[in-house]
Amino acid sequence: IDRLEPREKHVLQTAAVIGRELPRPLLAAVCDVAGAALDEALAALRRAEFLFETALYPHVEYAFKHPLTHEVAYQSQLAARRTAVHRAVAQAMETLHPGQLDERAAEIAWHWEGAGERAAAARWHGRAASWVEQRDVRAAMRHWRAAYGLLPELPEDRAEADLLIHLCHRLMF
Repeated sequence: IDRLEPREKHVLQTAAVIGRELPRPLLAAVCDVAGAALDEALAALRRAEFLFETALYPHVEYAFKHPLTHEVAYQSQLAARRTAVHRAVAQAMETLHPGQLDERAAEIAWHWEGAGERAAAARWHGRAASWVEQRDVRAAMRHWRAAYGLLPELPEDRAEADLLIHLCHRLMF
């Protein structure tokens, strides 16, 4: 990774924050490299076997060829940059997928958590739990617990207090 050109390294690190699998439209929405330059960087990363294409339709998607490459690319960047990219990814996902927010709620929660936005992450974990609870009670409980763990015991904000009460109720029943 350190031998990559700065542009390719930047794209790879941004991709690592998105996750092991990454749709090109999402990468384009959050990456500082755009258009043809982004396509060139992605082609170089494919040639170097860091990424590979996993889908072409309805849009191009990529994945990391090896989990270790993903982990190193993620960990090798400054925490402040990682936090900013997580925030941008969460916002972009909310904008790019308005009709799929329930099914993407867990992923959005993870990005808000990575951005240090605990209340937003708790709300999205709650949404993920509500969406999955009819199909997988254990997964729903994991999301309810994650949401509960993200909120302070005595929130000062009324919306956070209401969410905490709701979470306590969900965890009890």
